Amino acid sequence: MKELTLPQAPMKHRTYAWLIIILGFLFSIIAMFVDIRFSYMVAYFWAGVVYGLFLQYGHFCMASATRDLFAIGTTRVAVGILIAITLYGFTSLIDRLIGIAPFHANPIGIHTLIGGLIFGIGISFAGGCSSGSLYKSGEGNIAAMIVVTSVAIAQALFVSTLKFPLVPYLVPESWVKAANQQVDMGIPKEFISSWYDYFLTGYAWNLKGLSGADLIPSDNTLLREVIGNFLLGVIVPTLFFLIVTYSFFFRKRFLRNVKDVRFVLTDIKGLIAMITDSKRTALAGLGLGIASGLHMWVLGLLRERFGIDNFGELLQQMGFTSGLTIQGTAFDPGYWYITTQEAQWMAWTIQKIFRVDLYHNIFFGVENGILNPLINAADLMIIGIILGAAFMALRRGEFKWRKPTGEQIVFALIGGTFMGVGARLALGCNIGALFVPAANGDYSGWLFFVAMGAGAYLGVKITTWWINRRVQKEFEF
Repeated sequence: MKELTLPQAPMKHRTYAWLIIILGFLFSIIAMFVDIRFSYMVAYFWAGVVYGLFLQYGHFCMASATRDLFAIGTTRVAVGILIAITLYGFTSLIDRLIGIAPFHANPIGIHTLIGGLIFGIGISFAGGCSSGSLYKSGEGNIAAMIVVTSVAIAQALFVSTLKFPLVPYLVPESWVKAANQQVDMGIPKEFISSWYDYFLTGYAWNLKGLSGADLIPSDNTLLREVIGNFLLGVIVPTLFFLIVTYSFFFRKRFLRNVKDVRFVLTDIKGLIAMITDSKRTALAGLGLGIASGLHMWVLGLLRERFGIDNFGELLQQMGFTSGLTIQGTAFDPGYWYITTQEAQWMAWTIQKIFRVDLYHNIFFGVENGILNPLINAADLMIIGIILGAAFMALRRGEFKWRKPTGEQIVFALIGGTFMGVGARLALGCNIGALFVPAANGDYSGWLFFVAMGAGAYLGVKITTWWINRRVQKEFEF
């Protein structure tokens, strides 16, 4: 029980922590007093706060998980993430069975592997993944804030400025033909000009998803969801990766302390010991899993309550049309997501400051829009994550402004750029392309998991080489 007790933080920090919560409630009350339909936006905000609380409590970060695993053989965070995926999978299963889950499988293809690999290298350089950088920002880590900003800039520019004429050899003729077919079907031609526009319309839009339910030769919803998506799509892959992690990183250390080794029984005990190695990470995983499922459930209820399929419809009803897509929609995944809305707030900022057009492309103009961050529901989830993490860090006495060194700034910028490009190629980050899909039985999430792990391994090797080289030079000096 010792791990469940919050350490005593200074009175000043505890006061700041509760001030965050009070201001959050005031913001919520005022928003819903102005128009009750803003409750949809408020739900996103508080979901973010809860995510931030658990992320900081468990120090939940994919970069930490892979770095600890590959550099020093510690399995704690990696196992915690797998636990969280399983628990989220269970709550998502309930949501889908009662018919309010908005999840759809992501397109799966070679882009998932390439994007995941680049993203994995990026998180090793940056020292934090998309969600990890947000909770570390809430702890006062300025390098993490640079990573978040770098990810947002890289995405906003990558999807809109890499023009097709400059990279003709990277746009196959088949993509051009498929893109032209989209024009014939109603997509305005002026929205297809960048490399990423052709990537989406000519490649990604033509791919299909693959979930556990697709392996079940039956139309029975219960069988497809329970046996297909949950058992074959979540439980089996999770057990596989737990056994791989145990075999390569935990087993040898565990057996050192076992006197009476019995073939299968000892390994089962070892597997259980690895899973229960840290109550704190396991509890964070439990909290994140339940919160993710509740998030989907609450948004599903609100969509039913307001009779909508997308938040853009509510904004139009309230008179807000600027920044919506050409179909009048807004980015509204209905579940935990991070990088797309970061690209949106950066694109909105760049447009306002530099007066340049980042709207006329597929990613922003057709798929997601560029809303004012103050009325962007998904964007408020990002703010909520940072504030939730700040609350927990202040309460635990772990908040501290940390100034980065010059080297850390460079790694943050390079890592964030890799993460931004990787996220857009994979159509999501460690949350939108891994955590959420994997927990919903979508195999693209597990494919991203493997690719991200390979990239992180490569990144760990590069950063270790760099550090050793620097240390060696310092000794020589």
